[in-house]
Amino acid sequence: MKRILAAVLCSVMILAGCGSSSSAPAEETAGIYTPGTYTSTASGNNGDVTLKVTFSADKIESIEVESAETPTIGVPAMDEFTEQVLADQTVPADVKTGATNSSNAYITALKDCITQAGGDPDSMTGDASASEEGASYKTEADIIVIGGGAAGMSAAISASDAGKSVILLEKSGILGGNTVCAANGINGADSQVQLDNETYQEKGASVEGLKSLQMNNPDALENLVDAFAENSGETLDWLSSIGAAFEVDIQEDDRNSEQNYYMVKDTTDGTTAVTLINLVSKELKNKDVEVILNMDATELITDGDVVTGVKAIDASGNTVEFTGKCVLIATGGFGQNSELVGKVNPSLANAVTDEIAPTTGEGLLMAEAVGADTANLDAIQTFPHVVPGYGMILPFNLPGGFTPDALYVNNSAERFTAEGFEIPDVLLSQDKGEVYCIFDDSGMNDGLKTLVGNGVITTADSPEELGEALGIDGAKLAETIDAFNEDIKDGTDDAFGRAENLNEISGTLYGYRFGVGAHYFMGGILIDEDTHVVNTEGNPIEGLYAAGEVTGGFHGTFRVDGSGLGDSFTFGRLAGKKMAEALN
Repeated sequence: MKRILAAVLCSVMILAGCGSSSSAPAEETAGIYTPGTYTSTASGNNGDVTLKVTFSADKIESIEVESAETPTIGVPAMDEFTEQVLADQTVPADVKTGATNSSNAYITALKDCITQAGGDPDSMTGDASASEEGASYKTEADIIVIGGGAAGMSAAISASDAGKSVILLEKSGILGGNTVCAANGINGADSQVQLDNETYQEKGASVEGLKSLQMNNPDALENLVDAFAENSGETLDWLSSIGAAFEVDIQEDDRNSEQNYYMVKDTTDGTTAVTLINLVSKELKNKDVEVILNMDATELITDGDVVTGVKAIDASGNTVEFTGKCVLIATGGFGQNSELVGKVNPSLANAVTDEIAPTTGEGLLMAEAVGADTANLDAIQTFPHVVPGYGMILPFNLPGGFTPDALYVNNSAERFTAEGFEIPDVLLSQDKGEVYCIFDDSGMNDGLKTLVGNGVITTADSPEELGEALGIDGAKLAETIDAFNEDIKDGTDDAFGRAENLNEISGTLYGYRFGVGAHYFMGGILIDEDTHVVNTEGNPIEGLYAAGEVTGGFHGTFRVDGSGLGDSFTFGRLAGKKMAEALN
């Protein structure tokens, strides 16, 4: 469990649990609405989202939002919705990519408030692409950055600080990428906060020690490890300078072949990743960087052997060409491209993904198309319990924990294993990797209640109804549950030998489909120590750079806890500097 889902996706669906109230006067006023303030609540990603919408007779005057949504994902998405609604007096037509649950909750609550006020929300739906039709973009800059996660934003900022003009293209409607999924801290060496820490000094930690820790990884490239270790301290100092309040967190455990003395954390906003993305996003706004959202880069532009720009498609389907003197690819992994995952690692052909960003691998494929080399593409870290379109479910949210108080059934509605948290191979071996977790009220908890509220978990009064809702044989599911209940009456699981949480499954039932998730991509585009993309002959491709999870070689085939964040921020910042230097 290297990362936690700070924000997660699910399919567009009707949200349950909508409640409403109003402070409008009883007597209606002529106009579109009955003036007053109306309140409605719907289930978001992390719990309830409540809107308080104030209407005059002819318009929506203000919107207040109360929620526990992720500060870097759900909150900015809803803030953008509020700006749009107040400016255009329309209901958003589409969700924000990367913030589906939050978007759906906002739209559902807004429509309910409009209905309470006597309006017709269905007649107010705005055309999501209308604002993009005929849109003009700044298309020329010194540097074009593709991807708005930690690596892309850090690169854009450092290049701007060096006096270069920058255009940053982000495929989704929000910044942050998959960086916000990281659960632990960030690795670095000899930053000021570390040098001031007595325990860090006592452990003999140093830049050389961080290099040694990273080089224990099979296939890790020494030149990249050196570049990371030597620049990581300055990166942490920069993050501190823009507001990070790091604390040293010596990792006294056995997760690594050598002890990790190099992690620092700032959990001000929940996790270190979310905290840092908040800080970097704010810093980006103060720089000479043109940020263009909903812009899907598809093809690199070349002049001979030199990369000079990128073609992209905007939200309306228009092709836009962006030209520059350097292009940085910072598009993350390719978890959303199951075909590519299965191609590079056939054992994961049935895997799903917990990645929240639209990571379909364009960056990797664009680079390969111009001759880029790759490293360790099959090195993919998996997570054992992922709901397609939603993300990870951690043991503390499972009914029963590591040994779930639940049944796992396949798409034939048959039990196939002793249920557990970390059993990826047996899950992948099922037909299409499709498995379902079935439980009752005894396994319900606050985390799972939220997933029921936003439609991720299905509920029913009988196995037959639940099976039909999940798309599996309900009669067979009933047989499977009855057989389990009969089997465990003697306190043992004779069928598969599960030793814990042997309780009857009965009453109100719950279920959801899950699978093994492609979680982190150690491999990717091969770069050198200056973040140049390297071709298959071992030479840098002029004008083309890459940083973050889209690259390979630094991690080898194993990721040290904390070095995922370290990779993205450090190599992103280094890339911005190197591109600026190349243009001087």
